[in-house]
Amino acid sequence: MRFDTARQAWHDAFDGAAAAFDYEAMGGRSTATLSTRRGRKVVIRGEVQGKAGQVICRIDAPRVSGTETVVGRGSGSRVMDACEKGLIQSVVARLRDSDPLAYCWGMAAYAPPASRFKERAALLSYLMCEFDQWGEPHPREKVSQLALFCIGACALRDVNGRSIDLARARSILGCDKKRWDGEWKSLWQRLRRRLDPLPARALGPISEVVEIYKENLLKVG
Repeated sequence: MRFDTARQAWHDAFDGAAAAFDYEAMGGRSTATLSTRRGRKVVIRGEVQGKAGQVICRIDAPRVSGTETVVGRGSGSRVMDACEKGLIQSVVARLRDSDPLAYCWGMAAYAPPASRFKERAALLSYLMCEFDQWGEPHPREKVSQLALFCIGACALRDVNGRSIDLARARSILGCDKKRWDGEWKSLWQRLRRRLDPLPARALGPISEVVEIYKENLLKVG
């Protein structure tokens, strides 16, 4: 895998088949193994946990699958790739214990799409818990739709700099710009501000590993 940036390293670490995949860290505590012709398919289920084993999200999610590739002779590059993925995955696993929200953001924003469902659900649960403390009069169902859009839009902005389409947010709520400015804009800003610190918290530990790895490669080269 490549170690160009922290975002790219996070994505590649959970992309494709690798013998070093930490399936427990990706999907909770429960896994089931099925036999396949090309290897073992590991079906991931479970819950997202925080410090002291507390559950920050438990949800009936679609099953996410990965395949453990059987490595044979003449496959040194694949072995190295698996080791590099395992290195990043171990950092991500420690982040899950030390900062569950940052872990959820990293998986939701940077991991391949199939790995994102439970973590996005956990972020949605976090935003809705915050909303419940604000005492806002807005309908909770509408707020949850807006919060889910906020997570996806902020993730795209974080990954590729894409600007957020507020017209899409207004269409989700079924309101025009005047009503948006008067009733929803401040709530949107509060939701977005809750997510703003998470990219730096998620990428910090990965960036350290990427920089150290690149420095060591330069020394060897």
